[in-house]
Amino acid sequence: MLTLNTLSPNEIKQLLYFVLTTDLQQAPIQAADIDQSSSFQKRQMDGALCRVPSDFFEHVWSILERTPGGIKLCGVFLPQQPTLSDMTDYELNFSLKIEEMLSRISDPAYRCLVVEMFELINVLLKRNAELRFTQTLDADYLIHEAVNLYQQQTNSTDSLKDFYNLPMQLVGGSTGYMVRVIINYLFNANIQKVDNIDLNSGTNADICKIS
Repeated sequence: MLTLNTLSPNEIKQLLYFVLTTDLQQAPIQAADIDQSSSFQKRQMDGALCRVPSDFFEHVWSILERTPGGIKLCGVFLPQQPTLSDMTDYELNFSLKIEEMLSRISDPAYRCLVVEMFELINVLLKRNAELRFTQTLDADYLIHEAVNLYQQQTNSTDSLKDFYNLPMQLVGGSTGYMVRVIINYLFNANIQKVDNIDLNSGTNADICKIS
């Protein structure tokens, strides 16, 4: 018999999401529903709970150290200076500043993608000490380009939602598309950016608003 006492913390989290988003009269809960949630559902859940890796804020700090042009997310600009001079990587105020930027994203799944993107950037910079961003790191633009690349290769008619549902892996997953875009951004200082970003299921302005 399936009881709360027999579920792992992760399964309880997935069960909670299932209960809050499903018509229980038409879809009774099964154990398989908990184990087989899609990548999209997992991203929605992690984004809604504002879950980030344990060293996430330190990773963003490390990225900012290698980004003289600062970081931009949902219209909010975080300059390299005086941020690095006024704060430290372990300071609560810095963590709260990053959380405030993430909180402007109304779409939980998109918020999760942003976290994934920063984690990938941190790995690439950590493994390549000579690399740095020569322009402002625009997180929304990077995700837009990754989704656009996916759409071009798959002809998806709902590219953002389909991208949300990709597994986090290099081959055939979201990681592969995001890494290619990040590398292109790092090595192409004169990259041309699109002013109006359309991500199919909502405009950039729709996604980037106080949730």
